Amino acid sequence: MSIVALDPTGGPPSAPRARRLAERPASLAGARLGLVVNGLGHSERFLDALAAELATLVDLAGVVKVVKAGVSVPPDPGDWSRLTEGATVAITGFGG
Repeated sequence: MSIVALDPTGGPPSAPRARRLAERPASLAGARLGLVVNGLGHSERFLDALAAELATLVDLAGVVKVVKAGVSVPPDPGDWSRLTEGATVAITGFGG
């Protein structure tokens, strides 16, 4: 099984560009963790718990959390800017 990461600076689908794989950081130490919450079920609670657990394992520089308006829409432009300008790495999750 392989892990695929997309470059978050590719922009929302409304501004399509060629997508490329993001480079995997050597470490999360000092990283600002981005959380993209889809708002479904307990996704926010899960991602908050995941961020808290990661913070016990590595010295994060902070968390940038974005809560999308819905499952099938990208983050709004302001949230997208906060995420791409403020996060070093990001995690998105689908909650049911």
